[in-house]
Amino acid sequence: MYDYTSENPAPALLPGLWTRSYFYPFVSVFSPFSYSVLAEISRRAWFHYYSRLGHDIGFAPKNLVRSVDGRTYLDQKWLCEQDVAFAGLPPFALHLNQKPVNVCPWEKPGLVAAFKFGRNQKKIDDLLNSLSQDMGKITERIQGWHKKVRAMRWTQAEILQIMEEIEHFGVDSLLAYFAARHNLERSYNGLLALLPGGMTTHNLSLINNSLSDLDGLLEVDLTTRILALAKLAAADSKLMAWLGDAPAVDWSATLPSGPFADSVRELLADFGHWTTGVGEMSHPVWAEEPELLWAAIHICAKEQTTAPKRVPSTAARQQLLDAVDGKSRKQAEQNLESLRRLTVLQSRALNAYGYLLAGSRTWARAAGHEAAADGRLADARDVFLFELEEIKQMMTGEWNITHTEQIRRRAEERRGLYAQWQDHRAPAAFFGETGAWTALPGLPSVAGRIVGPLRLQNHLRPVLCQDAVVGARRVDSGWSPTLPVAGGFIAAAGSPLDPVIAAARVWHVPTVVGLGGGFDKLVGGAQTTLDGTTGIVEQ
Repeated sequence: MYDYTSENPAPALLPGLWTRSYFYPFVSVFSPFSYSVLAEISRRAWFHYYSRLGHDIGFAPKNLVRSVDGRTYLDQKWLCEQDVAFAGLPPFALHLNQKPVNVCPWEKPGLVAAFKFGRNQKKIDDLLNSLSQDMGKITERIQGWHKKVRAMRWTQAEILQIMEEIEHFGVDSLLAYFAARHNLERSYNGLLALLPGGMTTHNLSLINNSLSDLDGLLEVDLTTRILALAKLAAADSKLMAWLGDAPAVDWSATLPSGPFADSVRELLADFGHWTTGVGEMSHPVWAEEPELLWAAIHICAKEQTTAPKRVPSTAARQQLLDAVDGKSRKQAEQNLESLRRLTVLQSRALNAYGYLLAGSRTWARAAGHEAAADGRLADARDVFLFELEEIKQMMTGEWNITHTEQIRRRAEERRGLYAQWQDHRAPAAFFGETGAWTALPGLPSVAGRIVGPLRLQNHLRPVLCQDAVVGARRVDSGWSPTLPVAGGFIAAAGSPLDPVIAAARVWHVPTVVGLGGGFDKLVGGAQTTLDGTTGIVEQ
């Protein structure tokens, strides 16, 4: 996570450090539309984050977020500089080619400065607590906007109205996500720095095992409700038959009425805005295509899947604290508590942001139909190949019928690029303009060992295979319905901090992420050994 390798050395003081880690809970490759929305709201969210702390930054830089081959990176050096200037927080402890890297200048503050920085560090804690307390209100607000968008008839005036609201309504939820993720990364990095040896597979497992019993994760809430629906279905042959052949659309017309149907509608009311490939708005949400939910309920009913036993992490936490020098134990306890609290906030903030994504998808589809009606787009679905500002130009008439050839040519070029990006291997970080990869061949994320056939992901659709090792470029919260049936997860990218990984610990699903190029060498169907404690994956 914080230990990188590169073919080229990096300077001692970097012109920039862009990492993918903050975007690991999102889809691997973004379409132009999805990236442009995320990038614009990200800049606003970081500006508001530091503004709410009382740190006057003036603006967030235009290159704070960048895209390389469809992958999204965030300038972590800029974040460290703000934290140093505002609260005297030390930069992340990073290594490149086994040597420490100075992310940005930092000196341990003197006595007077320490008092000032201490007050500002308290402001960070207060903001995080406030966001946790206000998450319900933040979610309710964006939920109301999403409901309004879904009720639109999509006159031209309505398209223009919602167009101007997207960036405004997305800020609060993404601010909460970034606040949680940034301080999760800080706490995790800080714990590793306190443990002898730093970033080793043993130390990673020590921390991961201390986070195995979290309450409040929406990813776990979803799986609990899937099991409840599976229990209802298992007792009714008509429901089992329906689930075995459930339609992708117009399912409500054929679903047998009763408690199961009522619970299904409640489930979709709460999770219908989720999708596989979080952040990618060209993907249909579950309210549109709920096949994954039907399949998960069906297989859990057939296999009579039960909820996992919660294993308290008390012993694991004590083992971690015993490994820390006595003088640093209080700091280790604070970091660990921060990890537990902020993992839940991260889960809930992503859920809230999902309403913005679902509403923006609905708007984009309406805009696409508008542009396809007069022939500017050959297919309404091509709208996702254009950035937000470009779609605005189409909707305001700045790009009108006279620009049809230019619009279609751009769509064709981007369609080709988007397809190429899917199979391209991208660096985990950029030190300046130098690409870098994580040093470890795999990051242990959920303890446990499993041996079984490898089922590789196909076309971004989760694989529902009982007790198999499931392989994917990346797993996100949209993979949660697979947790009750998966034997284990391996992924090319990702982080032990991702919310779906936290949920996998509750489900005791051994997981290794961050395999990088090693993932491309794996053979689907081959017998595979996965050790989530050591990070080893072998065939």
